[in-house]
Formats: sequence, C-alpha cells, structure tokens
Amino acid sequence: MAGNADATVHKTPPRNSTLSADSEAGLKSTPLAVGSAAVSEHISTVGVEVNDVRPWIARDVQNFEKCKADTILQELLARCTGSSQNLSVSEKSKLLETALNAVLPICNVGAVAQEIKGHLTNFCDIEREPSTYAPFVKAANRALRELSKVNVDGIPAFKVDDKTNVLLHVNDPKPIYQDHQDKQSERKPDVVVVSHQTALGKKAHETQESQVLTETTCKSPKDNFQWTDVRSTLELKRTRKSLTHPPSVYKTDYVVPSPSAQYMEYKKDASGPAKPTGSTPATGSAQTPHEASNELRPSSQLSRGVKRKRGGNAEDRTEEKEPIKPHPIVQNGLYVAEMFAAHIARQHVISFIVNNDYIYIWFCDRETTIQGAAINFVQDLPRWLVLLLIMQRMGYEQWGLNRVFEPEPGFSGKVMIEDAQIDLELDVKSKERVTHFGIRGRATTVFPVKSEALSGLQRDPCFLNESPELVAKLYWPEETRQSEPDILNEVYKIAQTDPDVRGHVPELVWFHKFEETSTSKIRVALGLKDAERAEQGSRILYIIVFRKLIPITTLSGEEFIAAWWQVVKCHRALWKGGVLHRDVSPSNLMVYRLRGQFIGVLNDYDLSSFKRDGPRGLERTGTVPFMAADLLTPDGVAGKVEHVYAHDAESLIWVLTWVCLRYEGGNLLSKNRPLEEWLKVDASMCADKKAGFWSIQIRNVCPSTSHAESWDLVNKCFDGIHSIYLPSGYRKLTDESAFQLLLEGPMLEHESRRRTYS
Repeated sequence: MAGNADATVHKTPPRNSTLSADSEAGLKSTPLAVGSAAVSEHISTVGVEVNDVRPWIARDVQNFEKCKADTILQELLARCTGSSQNLSVSEKSKLLETALNAVLPICNVGAVAQEIKGHLTNFCDIEREPSTYAPFVKAANRALRELSKVNVDGIPAFKVDDKTNVLLHVNDPKPIYQDHQDKQSERKPDVVVVSHQTALGKKAHETQESQVLTETTCKSPKDNFQWTDVRSTLELKRTRKSLTHPPSVYKTDYVVPSPSAQYMEYKKDASGPAKPTGSTPATGSAQTPHEASNELRPSSQLSRGVKRKRGGNAEDRTEEKEPIKPHPIVQNGLYVAEMFAAHIARQHVISFIVNNDYIYIWFCDRETTIQGAAINFVQDLPRWLVLLLIMQRMGYEQWGLNRVFEPEPGFSGKVMIEDAQIDLELDVKSKERVTHFGIRGRATTVFPVKSEALSGLQRDPCFLNESPELVAKLYWPEETRQSEPDILNEVYKIAQTDPDVRGHVPELVWFHKFEETSTSKIRVALGLKDAERAEQGSRILYIIVFRKLIPITTLSGEEFIAAWWQVVKCHRALWKGGVLHRDVSPSNLMVYRLRGQFIGVLNDYDLSSFKRDGPRGLERTGTVPFMAADLLTPDGVAGKVEHVYAHDAESLIWVLTWVCLRYEGGNLLSKNRPLEEWLKVDASMCADKKAGFWSIQIRNVCPSTSHAESWDLVNKCFDGIHSIYLPSGYRKLTDESAFQLLLEGPMLEHESRRRTYS
C-alpha cells in the first residue's frame, strides 16, 4: 500500500491542493486556475486554436498526484470486479496477491514464458526507439492471449468478443486526426490500445491469431485509427542503450526502482503564480517528424497528410520558449486531451508512458492527473501481466466511458436518465457542437438536443425567448461550489420583479446531477484524500438543458451595442440583488430574437456565487483576456484581492473591445486579429499588455468596419479605466460609482452623440 507521505505534489498556487476550511474562508476571491481550464472553455468564441492550448495542458500534467504502484494496481483490479467501492483495503490487497500468483506461471513455465522473455530480450537489446515498438507489442499481445485463460476469483472470466477484447497496436508513424470545430488535430501516438474489431476491421474473422500477434499489430495500420476507437495510448521513450535482460525466474515481490526512476517528473513546480509553461516557438524552429505531427491545422484548408509549417512573431511568444520536442509527459497529456474530446462525457482516461524498461500508469480526470509509480515490466513481469489482465477485463465504465451517454463507442441514439426517464436525443455530431479541448476543469460541451417531454413543459411567463430549439450543456463543476441550478433559481426570483433581468437570463428547462461521477472517489480509494477533504476540489458531472441562444458576437453596429447594454444592466441588477456573475467573457453574452429585435442575455452561471456566501470552491473565476487587470496581479492570482463589481464592469468593457476589434459582420476575422497574443500569455504578462493597451496601443488600433460606430464608446470606457489604475495603486470605488464611471456615463455620451449625428 502507498503511504501518504509522498501522495501529492504541490499545485500552483500551492493553496489549490492544500486549502483548509479556515484558509478557504479567508480568500477574497477564487484563485486563478492553472492548466487548460484557463483557456480551453472558450476556444470557439475567443479564437484560440487548439494547438495554442498545448502549453496549458503541460500545466495539467505537470501538477500530478503520486500513487504507489501496488496501490493503483489494487484499485484498478478492484474496479474490474464491479464492486470496488465495497471492498476493504485488505480485500483489495488480497485480490492483487491472488492475481500475481495467478499470472506467475505465465512468467516462468513453458514455451509461452520463453516466448515472452524472448520478445523482452529483443526489446532490451534494441537501441533505436521506433524499433522497440514491435517487440513490446508482441510481448504484450502474447501475454494477453495467455491471460485469456487465467481466472482470478472475483474478476469476470474472459469472454470472446471482438468489440470489447483489446490488444496493443503500433500506430506511429500513422496520424490520428480529429476535428475541433474549424481545426483538425494530427497526432501520432506510438502504440494504442484498441479492440480486435478496430484493429482488424472487416477481416477480423479471416485473420489467423498468430498473424495478428506477429504481423498485423506490430506495424502501423493501413487505415488511420479514429480517436473514438482508441481505448488508451502508450508513449515509448528510449534513453539508455542497454537494458538488463529478464531474470531466469520471476517472483511476486515488487522490484523497487531507483529513486530517480520512481516517478517521471516534468518540471518542478514553483510557489509563485501560475503561468503557462511555454508558447509558440520562434519562426523557423527545427522540428522532428514526430513533433511536426502533433500540430493543428485548418481542416478546410489543408488536406490530410500535409504538415503545417509553424510560424510566429515576437508578440506570439511568452518569455519561455516551447521545447522543440515535447516531454513525453506533455505528449501523453495531448493524447489524453484527444481521448477526452472524442467522447462527450468520458469520466477519466487511463494512459501509459514507457520509459526504457519502466511503465508508468497515468489516471487523468477533470480534477487532476495521478501518476502511478514505475513498474519495471522486464524485471517485474508479474505486475505487468496483472496490468495487462486489468486492461483485458475492464469494461467501458472502467475505461472511463459513461454508459448513459455512450453504451458503446460511437453510440448516438436516445439517452435515458434512469431516475427521471427523460428522453434526450443528442445531436453530438452537430456542427453547432461546442467542445472542450483539455484535461482539467469544467470541460463544458454544448450540443443540440431534442426531447418531447421537455418541449411540452409549462413555461414561466418571465421567459420571452420563443425558440423551440433546446441545447444541452454537459460539464464538470466543483462539488463545493454553489450549483448553477441553485444560482439560477435565485436569478429567476429577481427576474420576477426587475425588468432589467426579466427576459435577459437563460431559461433552464431541466437538469440532472450524476451523483456517481464524483472525482473524489478514486482519490479516497487511493489514499490521496481523507473522507473530510473528499469534496475539496472534486468535480461531478451535470447536464443542463436550456432554450437555445445565439452568440452576441454575431451582431454588429447598434444591434450589438443595444444587446451588450441590456446585458450590462442585467448584470448590474443581479449584482445589486446579491448574485455575483464573476465570469464575463464573449462566450457568456448571448442573444435571442423577439419581434424583430435582438434581446441580450447574460449566460453561464456555473462560476457565480451569492454575495452572502463569498467565494466557494477552488476554481478560477474569469477568463484571462477579459479579467480586470487588478485580478491578474500576483495577489489577485493568489485570491488575495477582493473581487468587486468594478472588476466585472471592466470585464464587460474588455468584451466590448474584443468584439469590436476581432469580428467583422458577425464573423471572427480569419487573420490579423488584434490582441491575439493575449490568448497565449500568463496572467501577469496579460495585465502588462492591458495597461499598455489603454495607455498607448488603443490610439494605434482600428475597429472592424461593422463596429466602427461603437469605437467612441470603447474610448470613453477606457477613460474611466485609466482613471482607476493610478501610480499609487488601484482606486477603490463603490459599486454605483464604478457603474456610472465605467459604463453608464460612457453609454449616455455615446447615445447623445449618436442622436446628434443622426
């Protein structure tokens, strides 16, 4: 069993992983998140490319939790029984002991043992990494074939089923593609875990099993695999020329790795504020073929098989350059993000890194990543065979697939929620689907949905949106945070009496919380959390169905300004009513059409809070390019700056500016987009760029043609912002003073000027 002494590593900021009830209560605002959650929620609206998220994914996997090898094997093995939550620690330990003894004969006895040892010996003798793939896959698949005959008490017996039975398959150098809205990713994992059906396709029954083991799976596939069919990936690295050959006899004792090899490290975490680990490299950077494949390109412009040249300029880079070839931990993180993106409700991803003769298990979910300590698969073959047994006997749920939304990979039928019997027809292939690319965070996915039961529900008269279309929002909020349905319930009470709110908030039609999906369960089981801290930082799956809205970015000119101003007034009324939104971004400003006019809506309350409660949870509130500069300081990132109304007012101005500069006629500019570098820098650097913008740059930029008449309003708003950032520090304002100075005053001047010239 793993002890707790080395169970975790520090997060950034350090409080993210160690907040006590007392310290959390002392926060004045929620600390800024690290990792892909900081940018990947808004890929489509803000214009960030999926490839730009890579440095932030590096943060996701850099700050991992540690778990002893036997502890994670015990838990994964227990999950194969279907009743892992009911097994005690001693029972899980006994199960592992039983499994080790069951596989031991395969390691030591007969021709099969010699065959596996022969493949491992070849693996040890080969110095060139790509040449090691075949013997590794041969050893694994030969073991899987023999493991199909092994029975372990409590573990379901092997059943022949080409749809579910798995094997390892060499993939590199064949690319795997995936569409992320208008971009297409191209990645080349070394080895993948796929079903027999996926590996052999239509010829599954025509191929001899020996041919599968010796030929088919040891070469890259003829046709590209799809991420929806990939159960897991293995990233192989070879840094040592010679490896010790297999022993003559194996035992079940754990072969302890050297201290330096016990866990794979990426970068030691700093105690300071979070910032991305890198950015786009300079123009002309050298690339390996493998690195060049791990890129993203416009799916409409580049045909498959054509690699994109990377470019950039001084404004596109942070101070720290991206490595020419990503660290294997980062490569593994990119593959994990692809597997998450391929399935709308995937609970977790289990992946593997093979470094020389060590294999590391990675368990990734929306809370954090967990790394299992090294298993030397050459010297500790019994544990590797137990791991292969686990992979062979795990069902869809154990691999992380959600059986409600996806009974099997590729499922697209009707969804039935068991306790409510709601019929949901999901259009997960829709071009309107808004997806998330990353690992940690809320991982919000929005897609069209149809439901006869929900369409017939009686509506509250305070909702004016007449659209018959519904959308579903699937996401992973923190368990300790006030739920979005609870927040909206309070919002709707305010809407009953306040005309600035009525009709300007989203209509929640139905929601469901999947209680069994809490990410705390695996951490409690592994000893990474105790029962008292179980929900701290943990996430749980929600689905919420709303009436469909339209992005405000599709509007221009006075239609846009009118809708934006309606959102401003709604936000102000809710703040006065005790509901603090605190996550203003272009993605959260929406509209609908009513009697020939567009009505503005303040959307997305999953990071909101009640004034009476203060901040709850550990997740960031805000998206860096739209956050007030005062919240992007080191103290702000650490949660030591109180989040006040003036900060959200400033965010509303940044959204106004962003849309005016980057959208033309309702469409995101395809090139030469101002402020692009803000999407790629850390909080501190973004704060500097904001200050430079309102002091100098604003005089040198021009709005798009369709937003030209709004630019005088932007300038007036920035006069107010400039007046609150003084050399002596941030100027504190009352909520009403901030509203008048930053928003109402400039808007009145804008309307007066428009009436004069019209």
